[in-house]
Amino acid sequence: MKPAAPERTVFFEPWNLGDVIIAAAALRESKKPVSLACHSMWHPLLRCALNKIPNLDLIAVDLPYTTRQRGNPFDTGNPNERFEDVREVRSIRGDLRDFAAARKIFPHAHIRMKGWLRFFGRKSAIVNFPYAMGLYRVQNRYRSWAKLAGVDYEEIRATYRRLQAQSPNNGRVLIHVGAQWGSKQFPNVAELRDALAERSFAVTILAAPNDPLPLKIDEHDTFRIADDPLIQELRSAEHVITNDSGPMHLAAFLGCRTTAIVRTSPIEEWAPPATTIIHSSVTPRGYRPSQSYMSDEILAGWPTVSEIVPAILHAPSPDGPMI
Repeated sequence: MKPAAPERTVFFEPWNLGDVIIAAAALRESKKPVSLACHSMWHPLLRCALNKIPNLDLIAVDLPYTTRQRGNPFDTGNPNERFEDVREVRSIRGDLRDFAAARKIFPHAHIRMKGWLRFFGRKSAIVNFPYAMGLYRVQNRYRSWAKLAGVDYEEIRATYRRLQAQSPNNGRVLIHVGAQWGSKQFPNVAELRDALAERSFAVTILAAPNDPLPLKIDEHDTFRIADDPLIQELRSAEHVITNDSGPMHLAAFLGCRTTAIVRTSPIEEWAPPATTIIHSSVTPRGYRPSQSYMSDEILAGWPTVSEIVPAILHAPSPDGPMI
């Protein structure tokens, strides 16, 4: 008689690159084998970024409603594979679609989702009000994932600090323009590039293969890369400047000295450890983003180049104050 298969616990994060990197930051600290269910488009990049973590098993969950090309926003798809041996699914999500999809893919599992208040705060101005006013504390997603994975958030921050201390001091600055929505994309990249070049930084502009480009930036100005080439490029620079986006989370995860320019999202929820945040005075607070968040509208009110450049010139050392 064969011994019974061990019961499996799966961590479930089916959404965007930033969400997946946040989960990976917590799971990287786990002392035991773990499984992460996420979209297969992120698997090559995660395998490159996590090449020293053989105990992380990746499960493909490609859900139509999580992509920009979704036809029906409530379509949880028809999964090709179901995992009968999984007994528990854990997630910081709080979307009924996520719960329904997890139930389809892991039919015998107990589904533990801890993000219902965050989800409704994102959708409702009334629920969000006490968080926007500072009456209640916004829960950072890195801290939420740490708690869910049973690791100490300070261990995550210590890892970011240690990796950042190993980054080069070579005068190279990378500006990654990518963001899924145009509203999250810093529009004054050309001016920022020129201002940094005037101060003798070697500036390279990065984008993902399908990213739209900001105003005054052409294809010949841009280096389009993904997966392992992107990881190697990020690790080669002294500074990385991003929007509030997947590349922000990836750069910080890799140990880059990362500066994020923020306008559209409440950054307290999303800020990675050891990251310099430059946000606008009109950046939303709480959980609810700008009403133009999921659009390609070019928003006014971004931080100015004159605010950003000093943050690069006087970036704190990895042993200095950190988020």
